[in-house]
Amino acid sequence: MKALDRRQLERLLGRVTKGRGDVPREVKEVFSVLVATTLEVRDRQLEEFGTPLTVQDVRIALDWLVEFFSSGRLPRTNHPLRRRLFKAWMTRLNARGT
Repeated sequence: MKALDRRQLERLLGRVTKGRGDVPREVKEVFSVLVATTLEVRDRQLEEFGTPLTVQDVRIALDWLVEFFSSGRLPRTNHPLRRRLFKAWMTRLNARGT
């Protein structure tokens, strides 16, 4: 699988707000946190384990994040990279009070 680059990540997350007119500042801040955190996890994963974070990994973890916010349920998974990404997002969003 191909490693995720910043442009792919921004396109992937940008689909959520496409065609929605003005995007509230709070939504932009959340997206900024998600992008920055994802890139940090991606770089750390490559450096420590030599394996890439893929678009599929981000899509699945993003689905978990949306599900968590709508239901309060945590994802059940044995996939360490996706779980690490999800936890990193939650940690950063909680730290910002989002």
